[in-house]
Amino acid sequence: PEVFLRSPAKKVVLADMMRLARRFPVQAGRSEASQPWSSSRRNLQVSRPARAGDGISHEIQYEGLWGAITTFPKRKPFATNVIVATVKTSLADLIVQKAEGKKEIDWERNGAFTMFGFAYLGIAQWFIYVTLFTKLCPNAVRFANLPMAEKLKDRAGQIDLIKQTCLDNFVHYTFVYFPVFYVIKEIINTSLAAREAAASGKKEESTSSLPERALAKYWKNCVTDNMYMWSLWVPGDLIVYAVPIWLRLPLNHAISLAWTMILSNLRGSEK
Repeated sequence: PEVFLRSPAKKVVLADMMRLARRFPVQAGRSEASQPWSSSRRNLQVSRPARAGDGISHEIQYEGLWGAITTFPKRKPFATNVIVATVKTSLADLIVQKAEGKKEIDWERNGAFTMFGFAYLGIAQWFIYVTLFTKLCPNAVRFANLPMAEKLKDRAGQIDLIKQTCLDNFVHYTFVYFPVFYVIKEIINTSLAAREAAASGKKEESTSSLPERALAKYWKNCVTDNMYMWSLWVPGDLIVYAVPIWLRLPLNHAISLAWTMILSNLRGSEK
């Protein structure tokens, strides 16, 4: 051994061999079958976020069907949002129609709400709330994911909480949400009127375009609509924007179930 170590070249070789041994240790006599955790590890599945680092999607370990179901909102927040928005909006209108004493469901009316729930509340609002608002309010994601004790100390996050609430109620709802709702409703009403006119042999004529008719109806109702909206959503948004961001849109839809019933009662039967 002493002769071996006296050679500089051999010292280098020995040092390299020791480094490799430390990096790649060999565990003799241990097969996968002999490791008690190997079978359970094979049953675990890992969902990796589609957009790493966005603060919304999470890398979640789950096992079995029940685990896949209970972790789905965190693993697939966008899909969860679309599903909940569509079902919630349709259900809210059906509840109101039954409460109004209708003997038969007005499926054209319900179709307008379902279409609005899927296209706008499910897809468009994801972009508004998750993409746009988090850029306009850069502390939003960080603040939303903080524990409550730290939220109470975070001045910048609290300012963004107020900013998001104001943007949502006094910009988004007033100038985007309601106009889109009235346009979608007018599309359904126009289609229904055209079918009724064709069935009766009358020709349906209009001197104004569809967007003009929709916005004229909104203009007539805008004060009442927005007062109802703000009375529910100003306090509601203060809660929605304070919870962890993966829970933001599901909680938004829970409050929105009540709002959609109010909107259906207000404007659902209007033609």
